[in-house]
Amino acid sequence: MTDLRDNIIPDKNTKPAKNDPVETDDALDVGGFLFKTKEDADKARVDARKIEYLESHVKLNSLANIKTVYTKSIQNKVFGTPLGWSFLSFLRRQVMIQGGDLSDMPSIELKHIYTHTTSPDDYVPKEIVKEKPEKKKSPKFLQYSLFLNIFLIILVIAMFLIAASNSSTTVLNYKETITDEYEAWEEELAEREKAVKEKEKEFGIESKKDFRDSSEEE
Repeated sequence: MTDLRDNIIPDKNTKPAKNDPVETDDALDVGGFLFKTKEDADKARVDARKIEYLESHVKLNSLANIKTVYTKSIQNKVFGTPLGWSFLSFLRRQVMIQGGDLSDMPSIELKHIYTHTTSPDDYVPKEIVKEKPEKKKSPKFLQYSLFLNIFLIILVIAMFLIAASNSSTTVLNYKETITDEYEAWEEELAEREKAVKEKEKEFGIESKKDFRDSSEEE
């Protein structure tokens, strides 16, 4: 069996009819499909001519012919635009309407991905966070801040003065305490010496010279 694609591709010298508005070079609308580029529209026009050729040369009222045209078109990748794929879908529906078996008919393979799914390799631009403009401080706030700083400085100086005063008072109190203790100790010592002398006189013991007196004479 000859290749179906070779039979339905029109000759390169074949020109479209002048009265067909779909075949104009500037039109992007082909068979109800609006294409984005002239190249895609031209490719769709080729599919349109293939469809016209099949409809005029093959009897599509036969279930066997329909399945043959459908299967060979998919195997040989005859159509490459949505216009051609819609024709294949039409043939598939005709087989179903006529009660044919669709299990042995290949599915129509599409060439494009219509829903993009993200993957780890996808580039995701970083979100630009706009910096919030700084609010201008009012003169009243500046005055309050200055007053607060001055108050804190005065408070710190006062704390140092209080601490220094307490330290001096502590030293003076400690000195007075030592002096008082020394005087009390000296009085107690004098009383004990006096009691010792009285006992010596009582027992007729010769009294020795006072240690403090001998120290003073020296």
